[in-house]
Amino acid sequence: MFLKFNHQPKLPATLPVFNPKMLDVAGYSFTCRRATVADIDTLVKIEEAVYAGMAPWVLRDFLSELSRPHIRLYLVIERHQQVIGFAGAAYQREQRDMHITNIAVVPVWQSHGLGTAMLSEMTQFAQGVGVSTLTLEARASNHGAIALYQRFGFQQIGVKKGYYLGDHEDAVSMVKKLGNPTRHN
Repeated sequence: MFLKFNHQPKLPATLPVFNPKMLDVAGYSFTCRRATVADIDTLVKIEEAVYAGMAPWVLRDFLSELSRPHIRLYLVIERHQQVIGFAGAAYQREQRDMHITNIAVVPVWQSHGLGTAMLSEMTQFAQGVGVSTLTLEARASNHGAIALYQRFGFQQIGVKKGYYLGDHEDAVSMVKKLGNPTRHN
């Protein structure tokens, strides 16, 4: 008699280091690096530019996120040392998941592939950690973001009614299953 085991590799207790990278996107060179507390004012300004003057996340939200680098990964993408976009994720070890919390690119650089580049970096990092899924929520009205996530392999798994503070807009919950993890050492 043989017993079937569902063996999953043990995940690290904390996130490994993210080493800065040079990225070539749409014929331009960018640096992708881990966000620091010094970036917070810029992250809020990017959100204000993206969300018509109303930043969903404020200084204290980003400070809380960036003060937990062992379970949060926030990346910025910059050109000529100016941050023009960012992406954040929460490491949920018990769920074997990296939950993408936020992605934003300044309007003038949208539709140049930077969101895709940051999603790619997040995916590679998550696979290196060994998680099974990437998850996220997107505003139901944000058709461009939902289309980007679908092109990137995310599938809709549900709708969270009245999810967003303020306007109580619904959120589309999405998941991307990851295969063949490559572990960071």
